[in-house]
Amino acid sequence: MINTFHSSFNTPPVPPPIPPRHGHRGSALAKNTPLVKFLSVMLLLLMILTFGGFVYLFYRLGLQTQNGYTQLQQCDRSDLRPDEVEYCKKLMKNNKAGIGQEGRAAFLTGRLSFTPLAQLILKWESTKSDDHSDTLLWNTGHSLLKDISVNSHGIITIKYPGYYFIYSQVSFSKGHVKVPLGQALWTQKTKKDTTQKQGWEKMLMAFCSLPQNSGVPDLCTASLFGVFELEENQQLLVNVTGKDLVNAESSTFGLFRLQD
Repeated sequence: MINTFHSSFNTPPVPPPIPPRHGHRGSALAKNTPLVKFLSVMLLLLMILTFGGFVYLFYRLGLQTQNGYTQLQQCDRSDLRPDEVEYCKKLMKNNKAGIGQEGRAAFLTGRLSFTPLAQLILKWESTKSDDHSDTLLWNTGHSLLKDISVNSHGIITIKYPGYYFIYSQVSFSKGHVKVPLGQALWTQKTKKDTTQKQGWEKMLMAFCSLPQNSGVPDLCTASLFGVFELEENQQLLVNVTGKDLVNAESSTFGLFRLQD
């Protein structure tokens, strides 16, 4: 029988596989050169300097804020000398220019607020005085005063210029037989020209009325308010029809400076 699975062509022999070489681990890694070491050291120094700079910057900002807080606290006293008052004025102007808003300055200083204001309580004795003056006198011991001064004659002095909201409420418990009941707000500006006599000018007026010949006790209230631009050292006072006609318990005066 003929073997059909046998070919007469000679088949080349298959070479045996190459045995693995012992100790062969591939291509060798490049060793660290001096340039790589130098760059690593420089990167580490740069990171240290950057971190140190941030720490120094935060420290200086905190120190400046603390120093500003201490200085502004010293300006919050009521017994400042004239030279200290001028220094505090410059300090607050610098803070306002550097920070931009007075609200931010108040935030940095915690409790301090650089908005001049006053809430005045009428002195009870002034309604019974015999000085023949119709200017209301204020009880500074029970009033709220911030960067506003009031003297014993009832004159209110502005320390810092700006736009102020002013309000006044005067209640009367008795009527007058000849003139209407009312109050008037007067002002005297700074004497810029010393050769001219500076007088008092009327700013606002308000009136109220009581029933005549009435046996029932009654009150009427004259109220006024407005916004005015006031100068440094400008003075204000409140004049009424008669101090002996005023009810001190329901009479008050106040003002505060509006923020820029």
